[in-house]
Amino acid sequence: MLNTCAQLFVDDLNSKDMNFGSGNNGDVSFVEFPYQGKVAKLLFSGENGEYLSIYLVYERVPEEKFADMVLTCNEMNCMYKWVTFYVDSDSDLILHDDAILSVENAADEAFELLVRILKIGEEVKPKIMRTIYA
Repeated sequence: MLNTCAQLFVDDLNSKDMNFGSGNNGDVSFVEFPYQGKVAKLLFSGENGEYLSIYLVYERVPEEKFADMVLTCNEMNCMYKWVTFYVDSDSDLILHDDAILSVENAADEAFELLVRILKIGEEVKPKIMRTIYA
């Protein structure tokens, strides 16, 4: 059974007839939302699932482009306050967001943050691709 905020979000996605997966991993409920060949993962934790973390594995970073991508991440982190960008230990570029939800608006807030991270991902795509492939 999903925690409260995750269930509210899932109900909202179902009402919009959207494609997604959901489940639990211990005390954490998750929703996986596919979008343009990538999957955004939303993790709901805390007593009612009020702590939300969103992760979008964006692109694999070749070893020789690691330093360039870290500089690009720093530049993008200065430009966008709603999303952080970093290269993880698997050399994947990650877009990440954290939020605290309230049960009263969990579905709307989680959906807004999901849309925001996906839109920002689209906006920064040219910069990311230039860094990796130029």
